[in-house]
Amino acid sequence: MSARIDSARIDKAIILAAGMGKRIAGVPDAPPKPLLPLDDSGKLTFIDWHLRSLAAHGAREIYLVGSTATYGATTSAMADIPVKWVLNDFPGEVSGSGHSTHLAFTSGNDILDGKSRVVLMDADVVYDPSLFAELAGAPGLRSKTLVCGRFRETDEEVMVFGDAQGVPRLHGKGLLGTPMVRDLRCLGEATGLLLLEPGDHDAWLRAAAWCMKFSTAKTRTEHEDITGRLMAMGALDAVVFDDDARCMECDTPDEYVVVKRDMVPRWIGALP
Repeated sequence: MSARIDSARIDKAIILAAGMGKRIAGVPDAPPKPLLPLDDSGKLTFIDWHLRSLAAHGAREIYLVGSTATYGATTSAMADIPVKWVLNDFPGEVSGSGHSTHLAFTSGNDILDGKSRVVLMDADVVYDPSLFAELAGAPGLRSKTLVCGRFRETDEEVMVFGDAQGVPRLHGKGLLGTPMVRDLRCLGEATGLLLLEPGDHDAWLRAAAWCMKFSTAKTRTEHEDITGRLMAMGALDAVVFDDDARCMECDTPDEYVVVKRDMVPRWIGALP
């Protein structure tokens, strides 16, 4: 590839923000999950946290993929950080983050242009902002998946398994201890944060198109389906960190309380 990659920067980002997540707030009329507040200021939602972290690491184009409930919403950080919304209008019980990812890739915004370093991430995971620097600063030209090497043995989380060289080859739930990973070692838990390097953009586009046509046709899909195809090709590297207190996914009211009470206060000083 002729274009030089600046290993300290992120150029673009796709934030998958179509989730509703009504149950985590504990009240029936709560906003969709990406728009829930992370403190008492009224100016810091999940989306605001991500926008500020990404902009500080160089992201000049940020795309939010929203459902009909989140599409077009305005948050505090958007006053200084421009974003562009992409609508995921698949039927509610059919669509998933895989559809959102494919829609972003094919939205006509030329996100995967073969030149830019593109972050792909979930909106409902709160990350220590310094993790973006670790992901962007990792060596190599292959795309990267951020993995937490400290994990519990559970069937509820997506685990990443690698070969003898540590190259991710398979990921999913419920794989620990099964014959499918007999010759692989568990690298840790997937965090939902990926860096799509320019040289792999065509592979990401083709993998997403294949998943939409064959693997996930007429079923609800997750973007891990697409990532799994890149792993099967040996086209990803794992960036592993060991402190499981540096990010947290919010799926339950208890997890939401922990994020607001413990994690946001711990990291807020590092948030630009």
